[in-house]
Amino acid sequence: MSKLKASNILFDFNRERELTAAPPSAEEFGQLYSLHQALVRSVIYQITGLEALDDLVQETFIRIWKGMASFRHEAKITSWIYRVSVNQALDHIRSANRRQEFADADAQEKSALDAGPEKLVTNRDLVTKALLKLSEDHRTVIVLALLHELPLAEVADVLGVSEGTVKSRLHYAKADLRKFLGEYGVKI
Repeated sequence: MSKLKASNILFDFNRERELTAAPPSAEEFGQLYSLHQALVRSVIYQITGLEALDDLVQETFIRIWKGMASFRHEAKITSWIYRVSVNQALDHIRSANRRQEFADADAQEKSALDAGPEKLVTNRDLVTKALLKLSEDHRTVIVLALLHELPLAEVADVLGVSEGTVKSRLHYAKADLRKFLGEYGVKI
């Protein structure tokens, strides 16, 4: 091991408390980055693969920067950096899995529309899904005025708003519903 590498390693262990005692300067954080970027990159790559590796490394160091002030000196900084890196990688995987689940569900719903007798049930499920995509105000107006068929004056009274507000919310809610359901070939 060269003297330069050995001094960097020594620096790493000797300065770790100083680097984390207060928010690091840009120079200190640059040194921290230089010393640990290979570790962070390696951990993230081994957990997530190449997909978004550079972005994940960057996001990890942003988390490290933001967390430096709250770092507890109970563990070595490298242990904490490992934990931040692993959490960033796992968060990415979970997020990617959720996006894939939604994409798969959307694809299944679109193909189910052409399935035949199940079309009515699918349309009902799509309407439910569409309602859940609306804001609370718009969803509430749709439920009361259209599904429960309350007069607009009564909807206004129930919600404690003017009848004009109810009409406006109903207009925009219907437009949002039409748009969402139209993407699945359902017309209302």
